[in-house]
Amino acid sequence: MADRLGGLFDKFAKHRSLPMSAFAAKSARLALHKLNAMVQLRACTSVGADPRVVGRVRVDNAGRITVGDNVRLSSEWSPIELVTGPSGVLEIGDGTEMNYGALLSASSRVTLGKKVMIGNYCIVADTEVPGAVGTPGGGQPHDITIGDEVWLAVRVTVLPGTRIGARSVITAGSVVSGTIPEGVVAGGIPARVLRAVEPGPPR
Repeated sequence: MADRLGGLFDKFAKHRSLPMSAFAAKSARLALHKLNAMVQLRACTSVGADPRVVGRVRVDNAGRITVGDNVRLSSEWSPIELVTGPSGVLEIGDGTEMNYGALLSASSRVTLGKKVMIGNYCIVADTEVPGAVGTPGGGQPHDITIGDEVWLAVRVTVLPGTRIGARSVITAGSVVSGTIPEGVVAGGIPARVLRAVEPGPPR
């Protein structure tokens, strides 16, 4: 608790140059998002420093869910869902950002690296029936690994057994299976490599 409050005070200090009214409004929003994170993520196994949540997150944790530092979840329009079965492990890396309507479901293991960006209504599930972990008809689970700084655009579906290399981008509406190498743009149904990611400043 002390670490979280300390992080909050640090954030306030960065915005001292703002007009008082703007500073007060920004500070109030920040405090609300951090307080909401404590409430919405309370069923997770562990939550790192400085999480922020806008809106509602549905956590169904029958296994293990770990959330890294500086994770941002924005679910104002539709809840984000984090689901694990009794043997499931869901790991969300530091600095990951997730948008509304996204579903992450682990019956075995789903691992997100650092600074992953998940677009709205994406599905990442290690069983054939997302969210139906541990139920008949869900199919055999196959682990999913998403590397650091991967970006999943809107409505991407990541199928069981997928590996996505670091810094790769998956275009909107794609269905991903198998292995996507590092540093590429991939898209389609099923997703195929389209080109290399153009170099740019790190996020």
